[in-house]
Amino acid sequence: MQPWTIDELMHLTRDELCALSANLEWSLAAFEAGTAVRLRVLANLDNIRRTMTRRGLHF
Repeated sequence: MQPWTIDELMHLTRDELCALSANLEWSLAAFEAGTAVRLRVLANLDNIRRTMTRRGLHF
């Protein structure tokens, strides 16, 4: 699982951000709480939400 930076996410369209967010949320169930992979997924979701907010987009 690669970490997405806000700078990278700023280049994606709204639809791409929503699809990426949905995929990440779906994958959360596969990882146990507290694992490094799950924490990266949660960090990615947080970065997506920050990007959407910064750009004035809504889910």
